[in-house]
Amino acid sequence: MMSFKDGVSRRDALKVAGGVGLVGLAGCLGDGEQTDITVGSSSSGSTTYDNSQAIQRVVSEQSDSINFITQDAGGDPQSMRLYADDELNAYSTGNFILNQALTDSGPFEEPDDIDTFPLHGFSHLSLNLYWVALEDSGIETTDDLFGADIYALPAGWGLRDLTEQMYGEVGLWEELEEGVVNFETSEAASAMEEGRVEAAVVYSSNYDALPAWAVEVDARNDVQMVEMTDEFADAANEFAGAGYEELDEPGGWDQDVSIDVDSYPTWTETYPYMFDPDISDEVVYDLMEICHEHYESMQDAQPAILDYSDPDNFTFALTHTDEVGVHPGAADWYEDNGVWDDDWTRGEI
Repeated sequence: MMSFKDGVSRRDALKVAGGVGLVGLAGCLGDGEQTDITVGSSSSGSTTYDNSQAIQRVVSEQSDSINFITQDAGGDPQSMRLYADDELNAYSTGNFILNQALTDSGPFEEPDDIDTFPLHGFSHLSLNLYWVALEDSGIETTDDLFGADIYALPAGWGLRDLTEQMYGEVGLWEELEEGVVNFETSEAASAMEEGRVEAAVVYSSNYDALPAWAVEVDARNDVQMVEMTDEFADAANEFAGAGYEELDEPGGWDQDVSIDVDSYPTWTETYPYMFDPDISDEVVYDLMEICHEHYESMQDAQPAILDYSDPDNFTFALTHTDEVGVHPGAADWYEDNGVWDDDWTRGEI
């Protein structure tokens, strides 16, 4: 695979600075000028979207020169395509989907591949995924999911593709798929309330919070964790496209969803923000400094926002730095805060 460490294009090796499209989005810092950062942020109700909105609100209060704009793109693959079409100049993406785009696999197989990528910025999200079921559904273990009506997240989401591939590799998805009901997350609470689905994939964000749509599920339905049988746990543990972690308890729930097990196996995903090379290093540096200094104000609006007083919380999702460099503004911030990794590649503007 061709390396494209300066932030860019696998075919052209370097994205041409000053090209059309993103110039209007990125802008340049100067007296009285403002830089727009239009950030593809999955879809409304997702943790990514809510994180971006919390950052947007605080940045608008703290900076006269940065305009952080949250864009509902409908999912990570869509964000990446919008960026490639010069309609965004930043996005959040899960590392599973980023790897697919880098390797022309999954939704990015030719002729649907993309060639242009932004540079790594900073981490903002870690998810632990698991199954929950209605208490009166009779679903106690993942083996009971076969033949049930289930929700596996929206079909356009990277997390859905991740889940399909994870179970598909061990022959579980084909039978599960027969019961999958598709709808947007905004319908999840009502779908469970009305009995249209009996179980759903849900996730806890940064260990302590639920996405907005799952908060509604929590408020309107009596649910419990689904015990993961060895076959399902092994599928998650052995799948190379995601992480695996056992939790003492799932975070973010108001009701008690616990069951009589020692721990809860989960599959995991991490998300960085990525920024176009045309965005100046000063802007990205200042954005990270705002997150570092004002994260508590962000948490007031969105509890899933990380504790950015710890510089290490900016770095955990930077997993593809061999292929995509780190934005110079982010690199400067990491160096100044003692968390730069010499194995990373510094991108160029």
